[in-house]
Amino acid sequence: MLKTIGGGRSGDRHPTASTRPRWTRLLVAGLGCVLAAACTTSTDPTEATGTSQAAAAPTQRDYWPTAGWRNVAPDQQGMDPAALDDLDTMVPDLYPQVRSVLVVRRGYLVYERYWQGVDADDGHNSFSATKSFVSALVGIALRDRHLQSPDQTVEELLADHLPANADPRLRRVTVKQLLTMTSGLAGDDSSLGGDDRISDRMAQSRDWVRHILSRRLETTPGAEFDYSSASSHLLSAIVADATGQATLAFARAQLFGPLGIVTDDAHEPVVRHWPPTQAELEAYEQAPVAWPRDPQGYHYGGAFLKLSARDLAKLGYLYLNGGRWDTTQVVPADYVRASTQPQSDPPVGPGDYGYQWWVTNETGHDSFRAMGFGGQLIQVIPHLDLVVVITSDADQERHDAANLVGAAIVPAVTG
Repeated sequence: MLKTIGGGRSGDRHPTASTRPRWTRLLVAGLGCVLAAACTTSTDPTEATGTSQAAAAPTQRDYWPTAGWRNVAPDQQGMDPAALDDLDTMVPDLYPQVRSVLVVRRGYLVYERYWQGVDADDGHNSFSATKSFVSALVGIALRDRHLQSPDQTVEELLADHLPANADPRLRRVTVKQLLTMTSGLAGDDSSLGGDDRISDRMAQSRDWVRHILSRRLETTPGAEFDYSSASSHLLSAIVADATGQATLAFARAQLFGPLGIVTDDAHEPVVRHWPPTQAELEAYEQAPVAWPRDPQGYHYGGAFLKLSARDLAKLGYLYLNGGRWDTTQVVPADYVRASTQPQSDPPVGPGDYGYQWWVTNETGHDSFRAMGFGGQLIQVIPHLDLVVVITSDADQERHDAANLVGAAIVPAVTG
C-alpha cells in the first residue's frame, strides 16, 4: 500500500476524494489534518497544558511484554467478555475495512482479532502513526543529549542541507515547532486545505530534505498550525544527523530493542524515482517490517513504517507508562507528558495536538492517539489503563474505525 503522495490524512473524520494513483496518496497518506491554532505560550519544552494523565504516576506492573503479550480472559482484567465478543460481528458487518483490533487492559492482551486473511505476524502500514514513533525518537535523542533542547533550530541542526537562499524564517524554525506542526511550512493535504502538489514535488526531487528547506514559509513560525508531513521528515533527518545513525538504526538500538520489537530484517527501500514500480510495491506489501528511505537514505518521517499490530501496541503501552519500560526510562517522562498534552487547539480533527500525537477525550476520559490514514490507530486512555490498536485496509478509504473505541471498547470496561 505504498502507493501515493497527496490527498491522504491521518484522522477518521473526513474521507479523501483523491482519484490520483494510489502511490500519490501515500507519501502523505497518514497525513493528519491541516490545522490552524496558536502555539502554547510556554517556553519550557516540558511544560504543557491540559489534563492528560500520561507519566503522572507510574503503575507497578507484574510483567512487561518485551518477549510478547500475555493473553488473559477479559473478565480477569475488568472487562466484559460478552461486550468485547460483540466486536466479532460488529467489525465485519459495520467496519469491513478493519483488519485487526487489539485491546490491552492493565498490561494484558484481553482481545485480539484479525480479519481479511491477516494474522498476528503480518505487518501493517501505520501511515501517519509513524510520526508518533519519530516523536519518541526525538525524545530519546534529547535524553541522550544528541539534541540539547527542543528550541534548537533548523539552521543549527540541518546546516549542511540548507540552500544559500533559504528563507531566513525557516532557518529559525525550532524542533518544537516541527513537532507541533507550527513551522510555517505549507499544508500538503488537499482534502484539508493543503496542496498535494507540494508533496509530489518533494517525492520527485533528488534530495527531499534540501527540497523542503528550499521552500518559502507560508506563515510565521509559531503562528499557525498547518499539517505538513515535510515537518515530520525533517525530524527524521534531524534524528539521523544528530545521532550519527540512520533513523531506523537509532530506533532499533534505543526504542525497538528495549521494547522487544524485532526489526533486524526490515525492508528499507530507497525511493529514487516516482512512482515506484509494481515490483517495488509488492516487495513493500509482502514485508512484515518496513520503513522506506528517501534518496539520501533518510527514513521517511511522515508515514510508511510497517510493524505488527502487537508491536504498535507496545508504543501505546510505553506512553501509557510515562515512557518507562520495565526498569528503563526509554523516553523522558516530561517529554511524554508534553507530547500527550495540548500544544495547539486545531479547529479540525479529533481534538488538540501535542508532539505528533492527537490529544482527545473518549467518552469522558482523557486520551491520546497516534493516527494514520484510512483507519490506523494507537489509542491510550490512561485513566482506564487501556491501549487499543486498530489497523485497516486503507484502500477502502473508510474513516470511521476509531469510533469502535467509544462505541464498543470503553463501554466494555467494568471496573
